[in-house]
Amino acid sequence: MARLFVFDLDLTLWHCGRRLWCDQLTPPLSRNSDGRVFAACRTEVHLYPEVPGILEDLHASGHRLALASRTDAPEIARELLRLFGIDGFFAHRQIYPGDKSSHFHALQEETGTPFGEMMFFDDEPRNIHSVARLGVAAHLVSGGLTREHLERALAGAGEA
Repeated sequence: MARLFVFDLDLTLWHCGRRLWCDQLTPPLSRNSDGRVFAACRTEVHLYPEVPGILEDLHASGHRLALASRTDAPEIARELLRLFGIDGFFAHRQIYPGDKSSHFHALQEETGTPFGEMMFFDDEPRNIHSVARLGVAAHLVSGGLTREHLERALAGAGEA
């Protein structure tokens, strides 16, 4: 049973338009009156459609949520979390460059959660393999996190 749900950011929770990662965006970032988020380079950044509801449901169900993002621009990632209004869902954040296994070692130390009780979602196979070697239930997502990804992961872990 997963006690800690961990998410990557770029191409898992959000996409940065024609740019791949948030560290390719030009600050400052802003949110317009319609709630749309833009970088100074005029690139619009979007949360994937099902992400807000998934995070709300997991949080409301009492699950602990964390982030593990390998980025060279942690300040931009934190600003996007704030602008999208989802920063409050995540009690634990490991947002910095480096192999994802270092993020998970830090999460284990910070939370006391064994790797076998963590569930991770990421869009990059290399991150999935790195974290799965630790014993984390690591799940590859493409096209952004969806309820189907979450339900398949939970079914595979024997959770309802």
